[in-house]
Amino acid sequence: MKHPIDAPPSTDLWVWVPFEVDKKFDGWRLDQFLTQRLTGYSRNKIQKILAEARVHKDGKTTKTNSRVKSGDKIEVAYLRKPEKPLAADAALPVLFEDQNLLIVNKPAHLLSHPTDKVVQNTVLGVLRQSRPDIASLHLLHRLDRETSGVLALAKNPAAARAWTRAMERHEIQKEYIAFVHGIPHPKKGTIDRPMGPQGGDIRVRQWVDVPEAATAITVYECTKTTAHFSVVRAFPKTGRLHQVRVHLASLGTPLLGDPLYTEEGEWYRKMLKGQLSDLERQKELGFGRVALHAASLSFKHVLHGQPLHIEAALPSDMRSFLALGYPSGHR
Repeated sequence: MKHPIDAPPSTDLWVWVPFEVDKKFDGWRLDQFLTQRLTGYSRNKIQKILAEARVHKDGKTTKTNSRVKSGDKIEVAYLRKPEKPLAADAALPVLFEDQNLLIVNKPAHLLSHPTDKVVQNTVLGVLRQSRPDIASLHLLHRLDRETSGVLALAKNPAAARAWTRAMERHEIQKEYIAFVHGIPHPKKGTIDRPMGPQGGDIRVRQWVDVPEAATAITVYECTKTTAHFSVVRAFPKTGRLHQVRVHLASLGTPLLGDPLYTEEGEWYRKMLKGQLSDLERQKELGFGRVALHAASLSFKHVLHGQPLHIEAALPSDMRSFLALGYPSGHR
């Protein structure tokens, strides 16, 4: 999967979000249009957001009760919320480093890359602060916020381009460890089911065998079962969004702690509305986060060909859970 070179964080306090008006919204009021596009918010909430924001239509300031037409370019800017400052000693465990590559152990709950809302509290933000000796860094792949484990970065464009070519040739092998509800059947095999956006009100939710799905292949093996959950090693051969989570859920064994792919996303909707507490998530979904860990990367060094196998030990929350042997909600 290709990723652009990561630019330094912007110091601009305003975050601009662009939209283009589809034909079906032709003639709508601007606030009505944005209510449809900004899912998860009521019209009153949208109006409150817009009252504090800057709104442009085709590059000019406009009112929220103005009408839009097909093809209009809408931009909404809102003030970036102040971030919690990084600790002075914030750092990431280094698993491998040379003049071309930096491979770190990402903790759960840390974003890999900056977003429109979070810049400093990311892997790149931490590394910019803790490793000023590195002139530039390029994310070579990404892990979801709640996923822990091995994450690779390049120190120069040549290494980044070489990594991309190796990925396209399927020369980089990834291993994940997942805790799942139930027992997958069969206990080992290959899931070869194309994936793509499922559609509906949860835009980030992916699923298998949907229209315009792309090839997705995951090899897996169940290595341990208990009365309440199983441990699965997963080896994705393609790099689709949420691939391991979706493929294991498609077997009827969603990951513990995963509100997005447990059932039909009802828990995710509750979480977005602030109605899913940490305690309830732990009790109802079995774990306090998505129980997924990027355990290893195996590859030949992208510039000099040396075989490398980089591992990240299971984090403490997953180790403790494994020793305990059952979800907290099933005592």
